[in-house]
Amino acid sequence: MIERNLLKRITDSFVPPSLDDNVETARKARLIVAFGFLGAAFGYSYALFYLCIGHYWGAGIIIVCSTAAVTAPFLLRLTGSVGLAGNLQSLILTLGFFGLANVEGGVHGHAIAWLAAVPLCALLLADSRSALVWCVVCFAATAWFCVKDLAGLPSPLSYRPALHSLVTAVGFMGFTAFMSLLGLIFERGRARAYKKLADALVELSRANERLKRLYAEKDEFFGMAAHDIKNRIHVVRGLAELMMETPDITPGQVRLDADEIIHTSMKMQEELANLLAMDAIEEGRFQLTTQVCDLSQIASRVVRYYRSTAARKNVAIQYADSKSALAKVDPGAISQVMDNLLSNAIKYSPLGKTVHVALSNSGDCCTFSVRDEGPGFTEEDKRRLFTKFARLSANPTGGESSTGLGLSIVKKIVEAMGGEVRCESPARGGATFVVTLPASE
Repeated sequence: MIERNLLKRITDSFVPPSLDDNVETARKARLIVAFGFLGAAFGYSYALFYLCIGHYWGAGIIIVCSTAAVTAPFLLRLTGSVGLAGNLQSLILTLGFFGLANVEGGVHGHAIAWLAAVPLCALLLADSRSALVWCVVCFAATAWFCVKDLAGLPSPLSYRPALHSLVTAVGFMGFTAFMSLLGLIFERGRARAYKKLADALVELSRANERLKRLYAEKDEFFGMAAHDIKNRIHVVRGLAELMMETPDITPGQVRLDADEIIHTSMKMQEELANLLAMDAIEEGRFQLTTQVCDLSQIASRVVRYYRSTAARKNVAIQYADSKSALAKVDPGAISQVMDNLLSNAIKYSPLGKTVHVALSNSGDCCTFSVRDEGPGFTEEDKRRLFTKFARLSANPTGGESSTGLGLSIVKKIVEAMGGEVRCESPARGGATFVVTLPASE
């Protein structure tokens, strides 16, 4: 296992990261590296046998070719070209086997058979076109030795003729071991590539499931948003038509109807803002333009904006303008955060209760909090509080609609500005949402 992991680390270190994008190319690259080093080790051990029996020409050819084979992994790492490195190894094999055949009897030796392995190696290490080229080259080399032998010009033996049977037998055994080693290296690379492909398919399947779920959630949200906005448009249109069709309408009634139109428009604006924000976040288009802002001014404006909405439910908003609290934020985004938190607090507050809004500056951070006197949250609610389309145990106390997007948007916006948001909900009821942002110098 240790040796296998070591070989894997060595192999991976010679494969350029750019080749990992394609499973087949990466497999060939790792095959080239493994074949280069393991083939060289095989060649050196074979050369040692030749040295022992005095076959110095054969040993020299194998040593030179084995040393040259080690350069292929370095060429691969330098150029990132699988074709170039694979064809280099095919060239080295062809020259080596051709050289051995010249000093081992030509067609009467074993080296001629090794040439048959070159096109297969080219197919595994490079591509089918290269394999075809090397097939022609090796066929021509083999034909050359056949023609020489038929012409009465046999290739000489550079070792004692008495050792010819031994050299031939060991040569064919070596050929068997060589092809087995090549097959094992190929199978190892194929298994690794197949596993990587299988993992990619599993991840793709999971991604498709997540995409289906996201589309289902978006369809659900669009349906709810469209239904709510359609109803609110009917309210606005109905009130406007009523004002136009009532000739003796009193100023007081105009103010009441106008206030209802404003309230309904605010709700439509809130739903559309959340819809657009979540859509931008999901598609990675949500961008912040931060600047130094006084959070107290933004908080005061948001509180004023919601006082009429709270008054409709007989809910009071308690907020005392604080001193300046400077933070580097996106003014529109932080307004949406405060807007969502205050809207939720009013939405879930029973009639006659109070929503407490506070803002403080502790030097290195600014803290904005909204506390309601509603039913609070269960432990299960707290786990799902900031997820999209969360369905919680508490319900709006005035029949308001809820898409379950507000808090998930708050969390994403706050974290994008380098802050954090948390919820505190004691057992006795009520909930406090606290947003902490880094203060600006």
